[in-house]
Amino acid sequence: MYYRVEEDTLLLLDNISPRGKVLEVGAGSGYISLELAKRGFDVTATDIDEDAISHMEYVSKMEKLNIRIVKSDLFENIEGEFDTIIFNPPYLPGNITQDIAIYGGMMGQEIVERFLEQAYDHLSKNGTIYVIFSSYNDIEKLRKKFYFYSFKEIARKNFFFHSIYVYRLEKK
Repeated sequence: MYYRVEEDTLLLLDNISPRGKVLEVGAGSGYISLELAKRGFDVTATDIDEDAISHMEYVSKMEKLNIRIVKSDLFENIEGEFDTIIFNPPYLPGNITQDIAIYGGMMGQEIVERFLEQAYDHLSKNGTIYVIFSSYNDIEKLRKKFYFYSFKEIARKNFFFHSIYVYRLEKK
């Protein structure tokens, strides 16, 4: 089961300024990638879920969109560098074997940590990463561990039980 369009997806799409070659990691329904392809961007979309891949292939074919779709666990099957990398990770604390689309590991950020470790090698020199974090995440810990990125919060949405943030990261 893949991640469908929710408020975090829309918040992310509304607050990014993509440029150049775009990679969306963990695209789920592919909403962001498909929207960017409609706008003429050179887009590659990935997901680990076979249903997500099938859905993105179907929609891109029906809408006659030129988009590369790759089944991949994060960057496992990705080659090259990208100017814009987008990731709406699973960020809730919980067991990923229950639902990898929403649970980011027991601390809620294990998957995003793997992403940040691998993304550096796929981000162009002046590239930008757009990522969703949650108030469940320890963002200060992420800043310290991934000191080779600059972190800037560019949007937030508050809910009754938590907040989500859109961050822009760049290589230092």
